Amino acid sequence: MPSQSLSDLPVERARADLARRGWALLRDLPFTSAAHARTENADTGPTYAYDEDAVRRIASCFGIPSDRDGGRTVWRVSPRTRRGRGTFSMRAGGAGFHTDSQYHNRPEDFVCLFVVTPAAHGGDTLLATESSTIAALGRHPDGGVALDALSRPVWRWRAPEVYGPPPMQFPTAVLPGDGTIRWRADNLVAGLPPAQCRAAALLEHCLTGLLRPTRIVQRPGDLILIDNHRTMHARTAFHDPARLLLRVRLWAGP
Repeated sequence: MPSQSLSDLPVERARADLARRGWALLRDLPFTSAAHARTENADTGPTYAYDEDAVRRIASCFGIPSDRDGGRTVWRVSPRTRRGRGTFSMRAGGAGFHTDSQYHNRPEDFVCLFVVTPAAHGGDTLLATESSTIAALGRHPDGGVALDALSRPVWRWRAPEVYGPPPMQFPTAVLPGDGTIRWRADNLVAGLPPAQCRAAALLEHCLTGLLRPTRIVQRPGDLILIDNHRTMHARTAFHDPARLLLRVRLWAGP
């Protein structure tokens, strides 16, 4: 285990970072331990064990864990199905910029990503705030038109089938102008009007080509804490089947 104990966690510093920039990074936290070394080659590295109770205790320092989707507070993010099938947490490869629970009327306030075993290559976390997303749109000549469409409360998303029956969702805005953002391109409901299709395509173009995201190269024992209303996250491509993160979604405390 890392030497840092739960009582030594820099909770107040992380809360300040979260409030100031929409995300925080804590390293060397006491929830992992080296389990065994895999055969060293170009595609693999060490694997790690984890303490799920420690994960819950650490997450609870920042909010109230949610079990709304999937019936559990700690969700394994690791390849469990063929590439291209299943939600982002169940397959290898890259993941586009998104907020969590965008298909709910009220998404959870924070997302915790606990890094147990990083991919041997790739799988880095990318972060984009609401303000950096608007700045990226501003670099495109048609960004203003897209921003107008994205600000209208007409957008809806599908829930991943793995979470059970979909919730009833009211239309909402992607970028309502209040400092928040809600987005996931591959979960948008089918049959969008042409103006929404154009705005969605242009936003994705800006996110992949004009955005200047923050990049975190993951290490075992990392906690990446994300404000789910202000900051999107994504990941770079990877193929390592042993990559393992643990996700905990949080409600803000009273």
